[in-house]
This record gives sequence, structure tokens and C-alpha cells, in this order.
Amino acid sequence: MNTHIVSLIVGLGVTLGPLHAAADKPVKLPDWLLLDAEYRVESIFIDPVDLNGTEVTDMRWTEQRMRLDFGLKAKDYGGIYIQADLLNGVLFGDNGDFGGDPSSISGLALASKNPNMTGWKVGLKPGADPLDYDSYLPVLKSISPIELTKVWAEARLPVGILRVGRMGMVDGALISGHDGERRNRWGVSRAPDLADRVLFATKIDAIIDAIKSGGKSKGVSPSVKNGIILAGTYDWNVQDSLLTTADDAFQVNVLLSWRKEHADWLGAEWRDFVVQAVAVHKGSRIFDTNVWAFPVKFESHIGPAYINMQFSVITGETREISDGLAKLAGKTGTVQTLLAMGAHAFLQYELGPVRMAFEFNYATGDADPRSETDVTTFSFARDFNVGLLMFERILGFQSARAAAVGIENLRSLDAASFPLTELATQGRFHNAIAIFPQVDIDIVKTPKHHLHSRIGVLAAWPEDGVVDPIQTVLNQDGSLIADDAVNWHGGKPGSYYGTEVDLQLEWTLNGFFTWTLEGAVLFPGDGLQDEHGDAQTSFLVQNRFMFVF
Repeated sequence: MNTHIVSLIVGLGVTLGPLHAAADKPVKLPDWLLLDAEYRVESIFIDPVDLNGTEVTDMRWTEQRMRLDFGLKAKDYGGIYIQADLLNGVLFGDNGDFGGDPSSISGLALASKNPNMTGWKVGLKPGADPLDYDSYLPVLKSISPIELTKVWAEARLPVGILRVGRMGMVDGALISGHDGERRNRWGVSRAPDLADRVLFATKIDAIIDAIKSGGKSKGVSPSVKNGIILAGTYDWNVQDSLLTTADDAFQVNVLLSWRKEHADWLGAEWRDFVVQAVAVHKGSRIFDTNVWAFPVKFESHIGPAYINMQFSVITGETREISDGLAKLAGKTGTVQTLLAMGAHAFLQYELGPVRMAFEFNYATGDADPRSETDVTTFSFARDFNVGLLMFERILGFQSARAAAVGIENLRSLDAASFPLTELATQGRFHNAIAIFPQVDIDIVKTPKHHLHSRIGVLAAWPEDGVVDPIQTVLNQDGSLIADDAVNWHGGKPGSYYGTEVDLQLEWTLNGFFTWTLEGAVLFPGDGLQDEHGDAQTSFLVQNRFMFVF
């Protein structure tokens, strides 16, 4: 069964670090105050977005976001923290039809003096057939000007740290979750993984030292750069009715991490060494959900080399996915087994101003999307970008169309669940084996200026065929599914997504202003071709200004 709902299950972990990894501040703040700000403006051009159609060819837009991080800290006691996004995804200009939804502020473009709060999404073209893929185009939507993403408090206890509130689900950039901060090599982060949770973390080595010293040690240090850390959380995923717990969905995480900021091992200098493993359980009685996930990670700088290796496996069972999808085929939902895996390896070696890197990514797929078969498709975190165009834009758009058609079918059938929302990949890497060699070159690197360029070539193959689960299930006409399977573009499942060439030029001034110019070209393989064997080469250019305080 092919679905991206597993991305919600593996978006797990424990936030241990600071609010985010901020750049060096040009202004010294009081010790009790945390204040970070980031404003970015990005102009994007893609041609075409739909590789096989005529409706969605070239797209161009300019969007923006202001992020504010605010915290009040009391030394040795804790603090309270807030993160807010302003104008997140809001387009430049006064957009929409006057009196419509969304509505422009001015009825005349000629007289427009005030931009409004408008973004875009994939939606139904007015008057079009809701069960036809080609009916879904980029359409405008209204956006709230302010979005509170994180609100949480921390208390430093004698034996550890207690945190309560809405916080990042993980710390850093993991295939199982992303904190939404500035960590991507390509593109930007747009969708942090969040949780309403209670978290407690402590250091096992500090507790052992306290016992050995007879209680004379200084206690547990709040630093997460050194030590053996044990942490646990309880997350409220869903709490619908306040009168019963039957419809609740919860999540429990237990993390064990060994961290070392500096070490001399095996004749080499090791920096920022991390080995961690997380055990995660997700449960819900209403859909017989009992799911386990086990993400692990190893990361370190070793002399001139850098290594980041991750692996995650999901196993368990649930009826929630099947209850929705079975309706499409006129069947009754069943409890499905989940077994999905994902892996990431990034190796980089520094040779003076040049850095040679090799990236490998793997996510299991599924060529049999029927509701009675196992769920085996793995999806990376939304913000864990693999390239700029293929997964982020092309497959993101096409899967959004597929999800919209499926949801319309389920609405007419009065389905109990809507797992098809998770079929819209939103740019997640999924069902693929990919290699991604890259080269970075520092053109200028001084305390004031940093100008660098980057090039990468991404090649991706489906792990188990490129299959659109919605159209494949709707096409089923017998006991076999292989002869009914089609890809996202209506063609037969192929064996190659395509080749993407990514380019980047970036200049940073004083650590405050960054200008980034990125481009990509995608040469599609048979997995992106339509029923006639056609698929156009696609191009992307994006220009980004970022200010960090």
C-alpha cells in the first residue's frame, strides 16, 4: 500500500538543542533575552511544472517570510520561548479577484496601492470536473498574517531539564523529522515538524558523577554538546472528543544519545560527534494503531572529512489508512501491517577551498497500493530537501493533484478517514534510490565576505516502480494490480525518475545578508512519462534574499 502517512509516524525524536542555530549576532543582547529574526524573499520560476500537460507550464511568483524567535531566560532556572512566522508564503502584490475569495484590496490593478495576504495552493479550476487530474491548477488562497509555530517553557531541575508546550519534534535535519531551521544545502525550509509534548532529559554520565562524588558535583549541565543524554517525551497527536479517550492518538519517544564536542581518537581530530538512537511508539484505539519506529544517527567531523549517516525503520499495524482507501475500491477496511525503511548517507572531504561530497538516499516504495496489502512506502521529512526540482516541485505538484482527486472520491463515499491528504508529498523524498555527487568551491572567504558556488547531479530510480496509488486503485479491474498500475502522469510505471543538475551561487556579507541564486534542469526518465511516452525537460531558477539578525 503506497502512502506517505509514514512520514507522520517517523517525524519523531527529541528537541534537545537551542531554539535554532543562529548566526553570530551583530548586537550583544542581555543574558536574560533571546531575540533572533530572519526575513527572506524568494522569486521562483519553473517551466514546466506539469511535464505532460498544457495547463501548467511556466510558473513565476515571489513570496516572503519573516521569522521571529523570542525568549526570556533566567540563569540556572529555565525560560519561556516563542517562535512566530509573519507573512509566511504571502505573495508579493495585491492578488485575487475583487469581491472574490481571496479578494484583492483594489478593484483596479492600475489603482492598487496596498498588497494583500495571498498565497497559492493546488486547487480545482472553477467549473471543472473534480475527478479529472487536469482540473487542478495553482490557485490563490488567503493566508493568515501571523502564525505561532512554537510556544514552550523550560525548567532546569537538579536532575535534568523539563520542557512543556508546542515545540520542534526533532533537533536538526533528520530523514525522520526536521526542525525547520537553516540547515538545507539546497533550497529552504518551510514546514517544521512540531509536537504538543512534555519532555524530560537528563545526562546519565552527570548522574553517575554525582553519585561517585557523594552529591558534591555541580549537577546536570544544560549543554547538549557533551555527555550521554537520556530523554523521553509524551506527545498529544490527536485529542478530538474531550469526553472519551477512544479517538485519541498519542506518541511516546525515548532517546539515548552520546555526544562529544572534541576528541582525539585513532590519531584524528573528531568534532561534534553524535551517536543516537530513538525508540518511538504511536498508538490509537479507534483505528487499532500500534506502530513502532526506530531512527538512528551517526554524525561527526573527522579531520577534513564530515560524515552524516541515518537509518529509520517503521513497523506495526493500523486500520486508519485502509479505512479510507478501501472506500475507493468498494471494500471494507482491514488492519494493515507497516514495514518501511529509509536511509541517508552524506560524505564530504575538504581540500582547501574545494569540498567534494557524495550523498546517497533510500526510501522504500510500494507497487501494490491496495488497502488490504502492507504499507511499505517511506517518506523523508518535508524539509529534508533532496535536490531542487524533481521531488520538491514536479512530484510535489503531481501528487497534490492525485490527492485532490482521491479526496473528492472519498467525500462522495462518506469515508471515515482521509489518508489521501498524505499522498500529497509536498516535496518529500519517497520511493526512491538516489545518488547525488556534489562539489562546493569557496571563491572568496574572508571575515566579511563569503562567496561560494555548488554543483550537484541527482540521479533517482524508484525503489518499486513509480505508482500513483489513486488512479491505480480506481483502474483495478481484476485480482491482479500490476496490469492496472500507472504513474503520476498516467503512463506505465517506469524504472527511472530522471537526472537533475543543480547549481547554486551564494554570497554572504557580514553574516547578516545572504544572496542566493539557484538553478536546476530536470531530464525526465520513463517514470515521469505519460501514456504516450512524453515528458518535457523542466527548468527552475530561484533568487533569494535573506537577512538574519
